[in-house]
Amino acid sequence: MQHLDPLAAYVEDRKGRRVIRKILVANNGMAAVKAIMSMRRWTFVEFGSEQVITFVAMATQDDLNANAEFIRLADSFVEVPSGKNINNYANVDLICKIAQEQKVDAVWPGWGHASENPNLPATLKKMGITFIGPNSTVMAALGDKIAANILAQTAKVPSIPWSGDGLVADLTESGSVPDEVFKMACVETVEDAIERASKIGYPVMVKASEGGGGKGIRKATNEEELKVAFINVKTEVVGSPIFMMQMCSEARHLEVQILGDEYGNTLALNGRDCSTQRRFQKIFEEGPPVIAKPDTFKQMERAAQRLTKLVGYTGAGTVEYLYSAEHDKFYFLELNPRLQVEHPVTEGITGVNLPATQLQVAMGIPLHNVPDIRRFYGLDPTGTDSIDFMTTDYPPITSHVLASRITAENPEDGFKPTSGKINSIRFQSSGDCWGYFSVGLKGGIHEFADSQFGHVFAKGANRNEARKHLLFALKNIDISGDIRHPVDYLLELLETDAFKDNTIDTMWLDKIIAEKLVSPNHGPLEVVFFATVYRAFELVKQRTQAILSSMQKGQLVLLGKSDTDGLVTFPVETVFEGQKFTFQVERSRADTFVFSINGARIQAKVREQPDGSLYVSVGNLSQLIKGQEEALGLRLVMGAATVMIPTVHDASELRSDVNGKVVRYLHDEGTEVKKGEAYIELEAMKMIMALKCGEDGKIFHAKSAGSIVSAGELLATLELKDPSKVQNIETFAGDFSLTCVQSEPEPAPPEEALAALLDGYVSAEPGPALVERLFEQFSSSEMAAESVRGLLEKYLANERPFAASILEKRPYDQVLLELINAGKDEPGKVVGTMVAHNKLAERNAIVLAMLREMVSAEGSGMSCMYVPDVKTDEDMGSAVHTKIIELSEMPGSASMAGDYCGVRYLAQQLLDVVPHASHEERAAEFRRELDNLDEKALSSLAELPGENNGSLDLELMVESLSDADAKRQPRAMHAYIHWLAAPSHVTDVKVLEAPGLVSAAAWTQRYPVKRFEAHDRHGLLLVLPNLSSLDSALSEQLLGSLCASAKADKVPLNMLHIAVGRDAFAAGTDRTLFYNTDEELATHLQHCSEVFARKAELLRTAGVGEICMALPQ
Repeated sequence: MQHLDPLAAYVEDRKGRRVIRKILVANNGMAAVKAIMSMRRWTFVEFGSEQVITFVAMATQDDLNANAEFIRLADSFVEVPSGKNINNYANVDLICKIAQEQKVDAVWPGWGHASENPNLPATLKKMGITFIGPNSTVMAALGDKIAANILAQTAKVPSIPWSGDGLVADLTESGSVPDEVFKMACVETVEDAIERASKIGYPVMVKASEGGGGKGIRKATNEEELKVAFINVKTEVVGSPIFMMQMCSEARHLEVQILGDEYGNTLALNGRDCSTQRRFQKIFEEGPPVIAKPDTFKQMERAAQRLTKLVGYTGAGTVEYLYSAEHDKFYFLELNPRLQVEHPVTEGITGVNLPATQLQVAMGIPLHNVPDIRRFYGLDPTGTDSIDFMTTDYPPITSHVLASRITAENPEDGFKPTSGKINSIRFQSSGDCWGYFSVGLKGGIHEFADSQFGHVFAKGANRNEARKHLLFALKNIDISGDIRHPVDYLLELLETDAFKDNTIDTMWLDKIIAEKLVSPNHGPLEVVFFATVYRAFELVKQRTQAILSSMQKGQLVLLGKSDTDGLVTFPVETVFEGQKFTFQVERSRADTFVFSINGARIQAKVREQPDGSLYVSVGNLSQLIKGQEEALGLRLVMGAATVMIPTVHDASELRSDVNGKVVRYLHDEGTEVKKGEAYIELEAMKMIMALKCGEDGKIFHAKSAGSIVSAGELLATLELKDPSKVQNIETFAGDFSLTCVQSEPEPAPPEEALAALLDGYVSAEPGPALVERLFEQFSSSEMAAESVRGLLEKYLANERPFAASILEKRPYDQVLLELINAGKDEPGKVVGTMVAHNKLAERNAIVLAMLREMVSAEGSGMSCMYVPDVKTDEDMGSAVHTKIIELSEMPGSASMAGDYCGVRYLAQQLLDVVPHASHEERAAEFRRELDNLDEKALSSLAELPGENNGSLDLELMVESLSDADAKRQPRAMHAYIHWLAAPSHVTDVKVLEAPGLVSAAAWTQRYPVKRFEAHDRHGLLLVLPNLSSLDSALSEQLLGSLCASAKADKVPLNMLHIAVGRDAFAAGTDRTLFYNTDEELATHLQHCSEVFARKAELLRTAGVGEICMALPQ
């Protein structure tokens, strides 16, 4: 039968003493998130429900405003005062009051805040509430770093030189170190610190016994640094005892994870290597600590167990050591009587859920009865037999876990903390990568929060495999918001040889930061370019928004030409590393920007993503960028790299680069301060940091101690000692080239470029030139019609309302208001309409160029293939002809709304020369005219066929010369000769016998040479099937009639006309090539010239003074 209370049954079966059902989480951020998630996971796996235990959270207004994730995870929360943690999470009285009011069974303290304050477990014990951690006596003894070192020395654990060297103690009845011994290890004043440092030896570490997480710890390499370090530590952890220890160089920071229960059992869950630190704040953590020899690390584990067993430690804790890999020696550093931030590393290599194990220990369950512990030792998890943890070894660790802290810190400025909104965090967990984040969607990091908001873990079979998995995980993190984060910097660190080879020490990262040995992998020109792209895109957005806002108010002031042109062409300046880069920016499409500088032109396609980031395609690179303009400059994220493009400030102004509170000024008003010297201390993210002067000069305070300041706010002014030393900003005059761009941008297809110009954008090539290129590329009338029709419609669609207003004589302002009202659902389109309309002159030039191309072709009498058939079926409302008619009806007078006079005139001219029937209709009519001629009319042809009805043109006559109809062809030759000779009188036409497919006719015409005097002039018409028959056609047989007349006249007046039939170019499969390429034309001309050169003597004999060739299309 199933137990009605599975939690109580579990505690009973596991020999526990109490049931905990409701827990107050007396912490926030990462600690609270991890605790709730881990304990819920345990209850779900063990009991099939995550609701077995109820969680109550404490939340400040700052946490609520930041949308902190732990608030969402908890079942309920109690709002507590904001501000410093002494007001909330470190306030023992407040925690106990809430615990009592909420009737919780236990309090989980996490890390930091009140987690190491012995008053908390002591007070809770009096209230009958369980503290999930060690009791107050043990916490006081071991949790205090000073007492822990004394106890370590008492237990004969190796220690490094420190302010309590040689001190040992017999514990009092309460289990604590006697006060008189404790005080002997404390450093009370600056003078005391200086004296002790002389005995310990520099460099020294000044530490607050109640500090942790990088707070309350400073390094000093000399007496001056020691004075500042002591004050900083004292200020950072107020009221905490302070001690000093020698800084161990080239040492590793190794930890042993220990657990103890209330029955005197203590065990070691292997350990961690936390040597990658900056300012003593861990960055990477990993386990197991493979740098230590196995036997040596086993000694470290046993020493940790003896130390904790000595004082009856319960719960989870960490014993920290300094380890010298060179000498294979270790030294006690401190014991943290709480769970560490990096405990998931241990969970990853042991499979032990540490928060859940803490909870079970707090329920009084012996460690050997905790299923996770038994699994780790390779035993049956359901068993309850005891384990001697001091003599029993766990199986070898067969995996490696590497972790990275994700913090709101600026790696380019010494990892200074930052605060602000976090819009989104995208991270995908997998089997070998997982992570925790304390911030939800649209959350943030407030100035009183810990800087860490995320922790990412990667697992592998060995250290290098785990490193690669962590690299991949970090590469795929996307964090959007106001804060800075070091993810890109962490990626660089993971790829360094020292980290790969595991030759680092605790000072390795500080050295890299100080010497800037790791830097973003983007060159300065790339940074400048992408910063300029971001600023150009934002400028267009801001100007567009300003226009839209104006329109919504019914204001028209921002719809003028200069305003809309400012959306298309504008300059952008970026100052970086002492140089000013001035770009001229042009938009060639809605999403395409062209950046010009010093003769270089770089084209970029920019697409905005839903989260505000930009995909920028330039050359062979597609780069994701994000930007945030801040008080101190532009924060630009390029992929995983973050770069600050600082705003150029007056060197006499000293400004804050963080959000925080003024602790104190380090120099009196009017005091001389040196360049690089600290002038103020600010408290930010629970840490004290000093800001340094940029130049020499006298300082004058702008704030007072206690003032709350924001990033970019003025802190002090400098009366510069030497203003000439201030760096000048120089204009960049070099060659601006990007590695991803190998050449100038390829010109766009002419139709695409023309469409963009008609939308109001710009092109490097003028519109008329693009039109010429466009018409040269047409290969059929259909293609021409489709392109021309589309371009003309784009022009007309934009201009119809403006043209109509001129015809209807409506005020221009009224037209604009009507446009705004009609486009109220899509105001962006109204802006686009105005951008295009305000470039009417340039757009008119394009339309005029197209009309000229068509007028030229139609007016020549030849409807060439590359010109669209202007006249098409009447039912085609979108035909080119319809567009031309609409253009011809544009207003004939100019006004504020536009000037369409030139377009109207040329469209009317085109309509005048356009035939009123199709080619097929005109050809059929011409053939009928020829067929209807009688023999008498053939001799005179006073009126040519088709002359009256408009069907006559050269194209039709040349086509009919090759007509297969034996009766029609001679008639066509007669008509062609009369057309050719006009206005002279043709006196004789004879159709000659010709060989093969060649046809020929000779004629005589009267040629005037003087007034009232004319001579006979003779001509020969040859009709060839193709050009290959030209050579054989120029024979004595056919040229004989001309030769006879030439002997009589002795003057080369004779004419030779050659017409080539429809199959003129036998070798060409695409007849349009003749018109599309100069090379094709040159080939045919060369062939003809060669033939004429070979026949030169015969032609001279025939008295030929003029040769004309008619080639069909």
